[in-house]
Amino acid sequence: MLFHHNAKTKVVEGGHGFIDLCPECGRRARFVEVEVITSFGVFFVDLVDDKERKYRCTACAEVFDLREEPERATPATSAREIAAARAAAGAARASAEAARAVEVEHRRELAEARANRIEDELAELKKRLGR
Repeated sequence: MLFHHNAKTKVVEGGHGFIDLCPECGRRARFVEVEVITSFGVFFVDLVDDKERKYRCTACAEVFDLREEPERATPATSAREIAAARAAAGAARASAEAARAVEVEHRRELAEARANRIEDELAELKKRLGR
């Protein structure tokens, strides 16, 4: 007899999603809720279908059943972490902008000093020529 097994995943419209550390690839990734459809059959005819909901890592596409760890899958935790990351990024951006402002001011002062030095050299040359 010829038995077959087939499994497909489909993203659940409006399903739960969260950001967490993937146990498989080790990256911080978004997990989306998917519906896993498993079918078993004989001679290319599906006899039994099974549907269940799981979470899929968007970084490595591995599918996990995270129902044992509901505290890790809460969007409130992810929202807090996202807010902290955005605050850190904002602080880094502000620091970079301040450093750029200091650099611009320094370059302006150098350009002004160079212009003054050129004016002084021209005045000295005019004095030597008697003008």
